[in-house]
Amino acid sequence: MRPDRVVLRMVTAKLSRPFENRWQSFETWTKVLVRADADGLSGYGECTAMETPYYNYETIETAWHLLARYLAPLVLDGRDMSVVSGHEEAKGALECALWDLRARLAGRPLCVEIGGAVRPVEAAATVGIEPSPEELVAAVGAARDAGYHRVRVKIRPGWDLVPVRAVRAAFPGLPLIADANAAYGPGDLDHLTGLDGLGLLAIEQPFGAGMIDESAALRRRLTDTTVCLDESVKSAADARRALRAGACGIVNIKIGRVGGLAEAIRIHDLCRDHGVPTFVGAKYELGVGRWTNLALATLPGMTLAGDVGPSARYYVDDGAFPTVEFAAPGWVEPLAAPGIGAEPTDGVAVTRELVLTKE
Repeated sequence: MRPDRVVLRMVTAKLSRPFENRWQSFETWTKVLVRADADGLSGYGECTAMETPYYNYETIETAWHLLARYLAPLVLDGRDMSVVSGHEEAKGALECALWDLRARLAGRPLCVEIGGAVRPVEAAATVGIEPSPEELVAAVGAARDAGYHRVRVKIRPGWDLVPVRAVRAAFPGLPLIADANAAYGPGDLDHLTGLDGLGLLAIEQPFGAGMIDESAALRRRLTDTTVCLDESVKSAADARRALRAGACGIVNIKIGRVGGLAEAIRIHDLCRDHGVPTFVGAKYELGVGRWTNLALATLPGMTLAGDVGPSARYYVDDGAFPTVEFAAPGWVEPLAAPGIGAEPTDGVAVTRELVLTKE
């Protein structure tokens, strides 16, 4: 699809409470929102690249540069973004805006446009690294009491066995994922097997993105737990290699990480054909990205609760109306309106704007 205009906005939103992963702590989150215009309608996408190059080599600044200098001009000129190597987060933001625009032009909800349906889906919550195991247990308990069907807790060396055991002791039946964000190395195989026997749904991304053999080796050593891959799967080709190696029993699909909805759908289809469950992962998306994630979460192979909970859990204001809210405790549902069904608001601070048009 060739839009008439692309508008880029760098925005910053305040979190509802600080969040800490293995690398750093956040109180605000900066995103790039992309708008694609054609025939009097607009479609919206969100770039989920982070401010730092820890999760991925892309940052929100490199994404802005790629979108402004290369990707938006290519699309406005009717050319394909694939001529640019890598930079999936930047591509994904513009690609999602084009999907949303296409669905709005067709008068269909985005979930229907991509092969899903307007239906409720289970929501999961993520809890970051807390100051103490007791505070972690309290945070997980709050998520459980709110109705979330599954909780992912972040781990890293020095913050793994003790806090996870504390959570499991407090909530014996709660589905849990221990997410390492690639924090461990080959020498940690014995240590990570200490998480086995706790009834975890999975250990997520224990090793670096390219360490498929190590993930497969860990999976073979686990008797009660599987391995979920995140950063290792940036394409359907990556997913195919991981499945062939026996490196995972679950795949977390993040739209930005894989370059957009089209590749996310291909990964979903591949995993479904191999009988491997998937769920939609998230990186503290604002409203635009959250509604997009929710559309993807309605695909038939998304059999596990996804990271698509209400915006108020994460942001004071997510910059979209309406916001994602529970349709019932622990359940969210896409809007029965064209596209994502939501529109950006002025609830987030715009720090930069650029308008690009056809030449």
